Amino acid sequence: MGKKLLKTFTNNIGFKILAIAFAFILWLVVYNLNDPVKTKTFTTTVTVTGRDSVVDKGLWPTIKDSEKTISFSVSGKRSYLNELDDSDFYANVDLANIIVDKDDTNKASVKVDIGCTKYRHSITFNGGDHMLPLSVEKYMQKQFEVKVSLDGSLSGAKALGNKPQANPKVVKIGGPESIVSTIASANVNIKVDDNTIISDNQITDRGDLTLIDDNGDEIDISKLDVDSQYQSIAVTVDVLSTKEVPIKCTTTGSPAGGKSVLGVELSEESVMLKGNAEALNNITSIDVGPIDISGATDDISTSVDLTGYLPDGVFIVNSSKAKLSIDIKIETNATSTMTLNSSNITYDGLEEGYTLTFVTDKSSVIVSGTQSDIDTLSGTTLKGKIDVTGLGTGTHTVTVKPNLDETKYTWGEIKVQIVIGREGDGGGTTGTDGTGTASGSTTGDTGTGGSSSSGSTSSGNTGNNGSDSSSH
Repeated sequence: MGKKLLKTFTNNIGFKILAIAFAFILWLVVYNLNDPVKTKTFTTTVTVTGRDSVVDKGLWPTIKDSEKTISFSVSGKRSYLNELDDSDFYANVDLANIIVDKDDTNKASVKVDIGCTKYRHSITFNGGDHMLPLSVEKYMQKQFEVKVSLDGSLSGAKALGNKPQANPKVVKIGGPESIVSTIASANVNIKVDDNTIISDNQITDRGDLTLIDDNGDEIDISKLDVDSQYQSIAVTVDVLSTKEVPIKCTTTGSPAGGKSVLGVELSEESVMLKGNAEALNNITSIDVGPIDISGATDDISTSVDLTGYLPDGVFIVNSSKAKLSIDIKIETNATSTMTLNSSNITYDGLEEGYTLTFVTDKSSVIVSGTQSDIDTLSGTTLKGKIDVTGLGTGTHTVTVKPNLDETKYTWGEIKVQIVIGREGDGGGTTGTDGTGTASGSTTGDTGTGGSSSSGSTSSGNTGNNGSDSSSH
């Protein structure tokens, strides 16, 4: 039985093997007709590593953004390829393996390792090795001090300090020499307004590091070797108190003969300061000068930097106000002869029951001052005042205080004779006119307006003075 069965299998064995082979081939044909081998193109982004290995050689690699996206061809069963998309592929580059061009040392290339996370053994990458082109140049590293700029301000009696602090204060920037050599400054900007949090009279914030080149343009920091700790900078700013104080200017010396100071004009009458409260409390004004006007024949124009007059730790809120312009007006002196009528002289101190009579009806007074101040006296009435307190009956010579501004004018001592008698006695005598000469100046009530040599302005009464005075 066994021999018969064996004979059945071995009989025409060649034909049987051929039939099996044909059946297998037929199966392959049918299978491939239903799931043939296809070719498909995929795209992915290259991941770059190993830059430090190039930097260690004193070189900086640069890969164009357009080169970081690559396309490649893959072959495989249609059923496999249909289940793959771009996200299933990866492409890695290790710059430690770059090959520098022998003919052009600024050019290099590196092999791209392309792989697939699915069906890796069922697909084939076509086209051989994929090489990524790049450029290399000399590596440079420099240190830069971080400059802090503040955008905005605080309202009320608060102001930002002049010396914001950056942390870190210095940053190291590396990269291609063609870019690093053009860096002009490393900066950080902080925005400040009334919503900014203030703690212990300080503002603490962070800002992004920006690099500016020689042309004032911002440099793309992503193209450089910048440590992550430097890309965000901490900034601390003091918050100071403010105070507005007047500005005063003094002069020294005298102008040339026949001239005097008409006035001092300042571009700013006051300035807003900032600093700690204790320091500001000690400042009541900013006194500039003295400005030397010795021998001056014409107006003097000059300027000073107010910061030079401030103590340490005190600053000007608006730095554009730091430069103070000073104009000192120099004018020719002039004189005017004025008449003082006795009817325009009032007196104080006359005891009850006594009378007062002027011996002269009028006196001439020579008044000196700048031409513009003298011009203002034209058409005005000169008045004066005397004090007869303690004087008894008889004839007396007393000094008249005219109603002129002593900061603008000088005049000679004005003397008049008076007769004091008792009521019911005879009247006084009448004499000749007297003349006061410009031998000095006295302190008198103020007269018409104008500017003094120190720059102040005074005004005064031009009429009768004193509630106890009487007119004759």
